[in-house]
Amino acid sequence: MNIHVEEEETIELPIVPMIDCAFLLLVFFLIATTLKKPESQETQVNVYKITVPKAEAPQTISTEDARRILITADGTVALPGGKRSEDKYLTLVALVEDLKVYREDCEQRKMEPVVVIVGDKDAKYQRIIQVWNAIKNAGIRQVSFSVDPGKPADG
Repeated sequence: MNIHVEEEETIELPIVPMIDCAFLLLVFFLIATTLKKPESQETQVNVYKITVPKAEAPQTISTEDARRILITADGTVALPGGKRSEDKYLTLVALVEDLKVYREDCEQRKMEPVVVIVGDKDAKYQRIIQVWNAIKNAGIRQVSFSVDPGKPADG
């Protein structure tokens, strides 16, 4: 009696094509995520990038002749109309002096001086209050904050 023993076949998985597919998927998702635009609305003003916070029902006011004060996330207070990153107020005293000149110019034109604070949503609360106090010290009563209309993010 002859006993015939069959050898087990070894099953080989083709691993190289799976690695190729994995790398292609990785490259695809890397490119897809870098080309995606951020969902939050960001305001690019001059060289500073400001992302203003959202508010449910903001009151809109006319700000055509208003002075816009930009506060970045790191606390920089930008000069109005600045074209370079060096165009910023070095001290709050310089901001107060500039706003006094703006207020006097508005008074000569018989206009009410209006200042809009455009603060980044990640700016420190303390810095925004410092700028607000500087505006009040310059004698300007009309102060407004720029926000995006919409639902505020839960945080």
